[in-house]
Amino acid sequence: MRKLFRLLSSRLFWFALLMLLQFTLLIVGVFYVSNNFYVLLFFLATSLFAALFVVTRDESPEYRLAWMLIIVVFPLAGGVLYLIFGKKKIGRVAVRKIILTRDIARYKEVMEVGHDADDGLDSTESRQMSYIHSVTGFAPWRNCAVKYYPEGDGFLDDLVTEIRRAKRFIFIEYFIIGLGRMWDTILDELVKKRAEGVCIRIIYDDLGSISAVPLKYFQRLRAMGFEAYAFNPIALHMNPRLNYRDHRKIFNIDGDVCFTGGLNLADEYINVKVRFGYWKDNAVRIEGPAVWNFTLMFLSVWRGLSGMDEDYEPFRPSVEIPGEGYVQPFADSPFDDNAVARNVYIQAINNARRYVWIVTPYLILDSDMTTALSISAASGVDVRIVCPHYADKKSVHEVTRSVYRKLVASGVRIYEYWPGFIHSKTLVADDRMALVGTANLDYRSFFLHFELSVLFMGGSVVEAVKKDTAYALQRSVEQTEEELMKVSFVRRLVRTFFGFFAPAL
Repeated sequence: MRKLFRLLSSRLFWFALLMLLQFTLLIVGVFYVSNNFYVLLFFLATSLFAALFVVTRDESPEYRLAWMLIIVVFPLAGGVLYLIFGKKKIGRVAVRKIILTRDIARYKEVMEVGHDADDGLDSTESRQMSYIHSVTGFAPWRNCAVKYYPEGDGFLDDLVTEIRRAKRFIFIEYFIIGLGRMWDTILDELVKKRAEGVCIRIIYDDLGSISAVPLKYFQRLRAMGFEAYAFNPIALHMNPRLNYRDHRKIFNIDGDVCFTGGLNLADEYINVKVRFGYWKDNAVRIEGPAVWNFTLMFLSVWRGLSGMDEDYEPFRPSVEIPGEGYVQPFADSPFDDNAVARNVYIQAINNARRYVWIVTPYLILDSDMTTALSISAASGVDVRIVCPHYADKKSVHEVTRSVYRKLVASGVRIYEYWPGFIHSKTLVADDRMALVGTANLDYRSFFLHFELSVLFMGGSVVEAVKKDTAYALQRSVEQTEEELMKVSFVRRLVRTFFGFFAPAL
């Protein structure tokens, strides 16, 4: 009874119910009014033009094919569905009124990334950093101290310590902020710092936190003295704006120290609350000039939400820490028509010479990524991917499993982490480079979400990521071709069905 009450009082439940009701009414309504010849002609023409638009759009083949099938199967409603859910630019125009995603030009660092013999950089490593800098404007930095957290336990203790040291400002931007022990602990410290005069700004994604905080929680935060916004507040009607979510994780303290990674600010991420077995996640603490990239990411969003046009220079880092290698945090926006996170993954996979190990909770790939992984494995590179065994979203997990057979057949080794759910998003290659970030290997992260990643080139953090991945591999079960062949035909059909429509959802 208690679970039923929690379900019925959940914002997520009522939001999902209203969306389903509107979708049903839309389909029924389209067929009902189509008895009129001219209305029927209008809907057929809409679907025809939508199909022509899909075919000519510069989108991935999988995205176009999925929408073409929807339009063919639903010739009356398909065009309308595409206008609501598929035509991305409609949603982009709406979200642009809420957020500015690129405000880097005024502060772009003029830095040349060249061949550096002192760090042992080769030409492919220089090109990797140059690509990110050229496309996003976010520069690579040296003289940074980095600490990697393979679990959530030590993360909270260090975060609290850094909050207590704050003197000027704290910037927080998270997909999920959830009421509970973790957020209460952080909030208590933030209240104390606000009383000392520290500027505290908070952004959380409204849909990401829909079941974790009350409606208009940002108003409660403002009442406590913080500056706060909910990113892209959800509307109770179907619209493409809902697709664009802020999936980033930034906890920036004084512009000198920043925490990021897969961890959200909710109890399951530190295993205070048990969901899907043991929740394995990661975070990274960066201190030094590279934090400037995170500051720019946050302030560009803040400017769009608040309308505040301020000078960013006072927020620059004030410390340099002797460190190894390069640190390059970078953002990825769905508005720039450049899937930076995906392209960086593909570049890293193509550049790998000995091994490339990836950890991701979701594995929903386009043809370019699948081809890169397959060619690398067939070329003798040790390609391994760790996914969860226990699903947080069953339909998404079936899509993840639908790509196993093709990848395994090409030589990619797939593993499922058995102790519980693994939420980390990492890549490590050749003992030289690592990626730690917020982007999953799926369509939503690569094409619809605001994401961030950190490229590490050289330095001890690369070894830390490799050690963490090896630890996960030891606790995972490899998915062999023989075992995958035993999956029933019906289940394979279900996986194929979900996989086919995944790019359009």
